[in-house]
Formats: sequence, C-alpha cells, structure tokens
Amino acid sequence: MTIPGGIHAMPTAIQAPKDYPVAAPTGMPMLVLWAILLAAIGLPLALMLGDKGVAYLASARAWLGPALVSLTGVAVSLAYLRRRITLDAGGLTIRSTFYTRTVALGSLRLERARVVDLAEHGELKPAIKTNGYGLPGFRSGHYRMRDGSKAFCLITDNSRVLALPLRDGSLVLLSPEQPRQLLQQLEQLAGTGHRD
Repeated sequence: MTIPGGIHAMPTAIQAPKDYPVAAPTGMPMLVLWAILLAAIGLPLALMLGDKGVAYLASARAWLGPALVSLTGVAVSLAYLRRRITLDAGGLTIRSTFYTRTVALGSLRLERARVVDLAEHGELKPAIKTNGYGLPGFRSGHYRMRDGSKAFCLITDNSRVLALPLRDGSLVLLSPEQPRQLLQQLEQLAGTGHRD
C-alpha cells in the first residue's frame, strides 16, 4: 500500500504489536524454588543455634545471610513472572526472566517450524543451561541442545512447544498458550502460508 508522498506503508497486520499469552507453567516451580531458599535460610541458622546458642539470634550478623537469601529469592521470583511474547514489525520479541531476544521474521526457517511435545521429541529438549534460568517445568534463556546447537528458550509447558529453527542453525523454543495460532501468524506475515 502506498500513502501520499510515495512512501510504502507496512501491512496493518504488523503495524501494532500483538502479545501472545505464555502457557501457564506446569508443576510448581515457585514452590520448589522457595523450598530450596527456606532450606538455605533455615539450615545455617539451625547450625549456628546449636553452636552458639539462642543469644546469637540477637545479633545483626545472624540475620545478614538470611536477609540476603530472602532478597535474592524475591528478585528471582519477580524475574520468574516476567514472561511475554510479542509479534510486531520488528519481528518476534521474547521477554523471559532476565533475558530478551528479538528474532527478525527473515531469520526464521518457518518451513521447518513445528509444535511439539518434548516428551515425544527428546532431540528438541534443551540439554545444558549456558546462561539461563531453570526450575522444574520452566526454562528461560540460553541453552545448548544435545547436538551442541544453541537455543533461546521460554518453556513453561513441555507438552506444547513451538520450535522455531533459525537460519544460523540455532533454535527458539516457546510455550505460548496457542502455539499453532502464533505459528500461523508468523507464516502469514512471512508469506509462506499455513501448513497443517
């Protein structure tokens, strides 16, 4: 479409950003995280009590470690809540915990994209966390696959993962609530048409 002055306007479908809700995490990642943090707070305190007695609890030094662990827990919990998938003219932007990745539409190999259950497609399950955030049932950030290739992940539900291969050989693995809808929108914007 051309507007006055000979400037070409972008199709309406990609002018406004569109958010795709992320699937609710399976399991209880926050429960596991806080169980670990409470153990990290409680065990040292219990050991100090046994060694130094109840009077030790009156000192500020006794609470420095638990306070730092608690603050870390709050920061990690808030980061866990940061999950967003947005499609706009700039491409696909994934915000997850401490990480953000924007993928240009032209860098996607949509002819090889698919929605998978990681239990059935183990080759697409991230193997090694290189710079990421992981809890049971939740993966975010940068991982290595079993074949050594790189992947950027926002996985909250292993049973419905949108696997998007990139032209550089890496992958983007996402868990939108409606992965097929997001894949169809990507295909439409890229002009490849919908595949069943």
